[in-house]
Amino acid sequence: MSKHSGSGSAPKLTIEQDDQQAPDAVVDEAAAEQAASGEASGGASTKRGRRKKRLDHEDLEEAVGFIQGLGAAAWAYARSHPYTVGYGFTGFVLAVLVLTIGLWSTIIIAVFVVVGAMIGQIRDGDNGIVNFFSGLIGSRRS
Repeated sequence: MSKHSGSGSAPKLTIEQDDQQAPDAVVDEAAAEQAASGEASGGASTKRGRRKKRLDHEDLEEAVGFIQGLGAAAWAYARSHPYTVGYGFTGFVLAVLVLTIGLWSTIIIAVFVVVGAMIGQIRDGDNGIVNFFSGLIGSRRS
């Protein structure tokens, strides 16, 4: 029998945060490299190769500036290419639906969306979708 079988309670995880260290986070590059390579902890070689880099407020501001610049570039592209972004997003949503709920369920949802849009346009007095489908069907009869 194991010595943990009679205890019945799991160890509790607690996370303590120090508010003063948040802007000045310490990055230990050697420890990350050591963990990635699977070396044993301790020893003279790990203490020699250890370098600490302190992140200051300027580094965080540069990161935020980069993210803001990336967002501004993405919005500028979306404004200049609305159909590319719209159809790309539609394709992404359809791909997620097909992969999660299946092809036939996705097709049924798409049919109901088109029928609902047709009914909505008819009630609004705009027959764009109806005219589109009647043009498709009418062109085959000619």
